[in-house]
Amino acid sequence: MWLVFVLILVGIVFNFQRKNGRLFKQPPVSESPLATTTPPLGPPATPPGQSGPVPTPPQKSSGPTLRLAAANAYAANPSAEYILLENIDYENKQKITISGFKLQNRDKLTATIGQDENGASITLDYGERTIIITGESPLGYNFKINKCSGYFNQRAAISPQIYAICPSVSSLSLPRNLNNACINYIESLPVCTMPTINADTGINNDCAEFVQAHASYAACVADYKNDKDFDKKEWRVYLGKNFDFWNNRHDLIQLFDPAGKLVTEISY
Repeated sequence: MWLVFVLILVGIVFNFQRKNGRLFKQPPVSESPLATTTPPLGPPATPPGQSGPVPTPPQKSSGPTLRLAAANAYAANPSAEYILLENIDYENKQKITISGFKLQNRDKLTATIGQDENGASITLDYGERTIIITGESPLGYNFKINKCSGYFNQRAAISPQIYAICPSVSSLSLPRNLNNACINYIESLPVCTMPTINADTGINNDCAEFVQAHASYAACVADYKNDKDFDKKEWRVYLGKNFDFWNNRHDLIQLFDPAGKLVTEISY
């Protein structure tokens, strides 16, 4: 009798489990009161490959628009190595003083743009440019090109060479006391050339005096300095370095104003 009762009870339990699952069902892991959710990690404070915080980019200058060009930065000689800086401020056409601006290369070496031969600040008008040479000035100073500057090519090795656009001596009003031999000699003179006059030149004293009074840089300036087109739109600025400032293959050229703000930059 007890055996029958036990068998009936086992059957009831078995039938209940088949319909409703396990009698003592374990809760899933996600429902366990001990389970916790780990919040996702935020972005790393330092990008991979860097040992410190990301450097803050330099502030940009709000002055007139200037443009850099690598030009001959690839040269292996500081006297031939140069870059270009041009005022392209088309909208406002503002002039800008560049004396005191700093150039910086990829290695963080800097060079400061100096002043002109008279100690005055160098200013670029709209449309003007400066050739910035790494080496020493063969003339000892920075200068602006004018219609007489071609005479400098005879005095020193200037790179890049200055265009020979000097007015010819023969274009001047010639005195009446000059003879035909003198006039022929004057007409044969190359522009931007100060000739050497001696006994073999074949001209008289009047002719020699006239040529010496007009065929030189200083004389040319005296004759033409009041012309509207006397000044040209180009400066020659020298950094005074005795080594290559720019890398011969790849570099970063940055220009900063005196306040330390980035004006413009290029890479090559």
